[in-house]
Amino acid sequence: MLKMKRLVIFLIAFMGYFLFLPLEAIARTSAFKSEIGLVSAIGLAVISASILSVIFHRLKQPALLAYIVSGLLIHGLFPDAITSSVPVMEQISHLGLVFLLFIIGLEMDLGGILNLGKKTAAAILLQTPLTVIVIIAIQWGADKFGFQVPGLGSGAANWFYYAVVIALSSTAVVVKLLADKFDLGSQAGRVTILTLIGQDIWAIMALSIVSAQGEFGGIKLLIMLGGAAAATVAAVALSRWILIPVMSQLARSPDLIALVSMGWCFLLAECFSQIGLSAEMGALIAGLTIGRLPIRTEILSKVISLRDFFMALFFISLGISLPPPSLSVLGDALWLVLFVFAARLILFAPSLLVAGQGAIVAFTSSINLAQISEFSLLLLPVGLAHQVLDVRDLSVISYGMMLSVLLTTYAIKYNYPVAIFCERILGFNKFTSGRGGNINKPSSNDQGSSTDIIMLGYHHNAEALIRFITAGNPELLTRLGVVDFNLKNHSKISAAGVKVIYGDISNTETLRCSGVKHAKIVISSISDMFLRNTSNKELLSAVKIINPDALFIATADSIQNVQELNGLGAFACISPQVEASPVYFAALKKALHR
Repeated sequence: MLKMKRLVIFLIAFMGYFLFLPLEAIARTSAFKSEIGLVSAIGLAVISASILSVIFHRLKQPALLAYIVSGLLIHGLFPDAITSSVPVMEQISHLGLVFLLFIIGLEMDLGGILNLGKKTAAAILLQTPLTVIVIIAIQWGADKFGFQVPGLGSGAANWFYYAVVIALSSTAVVVKLLADKFDLGSQAGRVTILTLIGQDIWAIMALSIVSAQGEFGGIKLLIMLGGAAAATVAAVALSRWILIPVMSQLARSPDLIALVSMGWCFLLAECFSQIGLSAEMGALIAGLTIGRLPIRTEILSKVISLRDFFMALFFISLGISLPPPSLSVLGDALWLVLFVFAARLILFAPSLLVAGQGAIVAFTSSINLAQISEFSLLLLPVGLAHQVLDVRDLSVISYGMMLSVLLTTYAIKYNYPVAIFCERILGFNKFTSGRGGNINKPSSNDQGSSTDIIMLGYHHNAEALIRFITAGNPELLTRLGVVDFNLKNHSKISAAGVKVIYGDISNTETLRCSGVKHAKIVISSISDMFLRNTSNKELLSAVKIINPDALFIATADSIQNVQELNGLGAFACISPQVEASPVYFAALKKALHR
């Protein structure tokens, strides 16, 4: 009942914007008529989004919706003040998509698609083209019988655009919502993410096709695809023979590695943009070329915060750019969203069932993907430029995306209960014995699934501890992971049979990405004297924030330091000087009695 009340309050607040739009006249006073600069416009956007995010958080609503609503409010209340800043903000906000695709490339495991089985891989890779073919067939059939399907465009020229819009899902929205729910590692989460990867590949091809429309379109498309292939081969060669050796030399300077990796990302983004493809495709290739390096975790920890900020700006800009809706436009947008849901549940879910995934996984994955992609917005300017789409099409697709994002936040929140309901109603229980039957089984690639003891840094104490474990309890080595930024130590650690992760332990985000959030025990075996830019006290605080249940074993420089760390919640605290003093004293007494 409480959740229902919150939902009603939220919907009233959201619809209030449209019902009380005349209040914008109050804002159109002399104080808001003059143009404001870009920095002020971004500041206004961030401040309004921050305030709304707090309100939405109190109402148990996702921040994503707060960003879009704040954009709508800014557009409605201060249209004259931000007119010249909006196009620049939209350009800047697309950095969020660039960083998003770069991170996807860093984390992407193309082999993971095949690891799900050939049938599942086929279902994932064919999802987009199958959806496009079926939607175009529906549009063609309706046209032959002399009627128009609402929400699917008004002419044959724009059929392909609407079909692609329905076929593609939002990587930004899905990844963020699943990550917030800690569901990326489940079987349904893996299928969802791998499907999004397949969609990203088809999306690039769709953008290439629509960009090549017109005279010499076929030749232009071949040139673009040939250029993309050549650029990819060159990128792989450059990364292997130049970039990787340079990064190895910079291994002890994490900040420089992050800067070089982002430079590499923007270099390929610009190359692919010049070819005629999207900058996002270049960012994806950039991530793929360095995604296997041990420094991947450190790069991720630096780029994630940038991605989050620019993605927030992207959704705020989306809200600002939406034109005032009409009932007709909202009606067609609703029909478009219904087709998206139908395409996932009627086309994609059965294909996963046939592939041997369980009913829960099939329905959950389909529910996760039931929204319109932000990538579709990249198609709209191309369609407008070729006069294939008009302003009404732009409005229908934009509001359709916003509505689908609104519904997705709740669909993903309750995806498993809805999937279980669908399974029972449709009687698909017999399918649950397939590979996808265990809906809560974490991914085998989940960094925290087997490594539950994390050592922060590798110095003399850590080296001695690993030798001691090897001699007395070698089976414990498989549960041990070491986070260290010195690549020279990595071969030695790996040779001992211990998992090693590159990262700067002074960076909290590095700790989060390296498995601390899943660890049972975290060991800091380096004293403050040898730690750089951090201390055992700071590490203890960071670990307790990331994983409050983890047991932290610290290293102290003095007895006072031991007492302080124990008081802050350390499970144990070792002071090498204090521990060694009885041994020194015993040796001294032995020497005196000779």
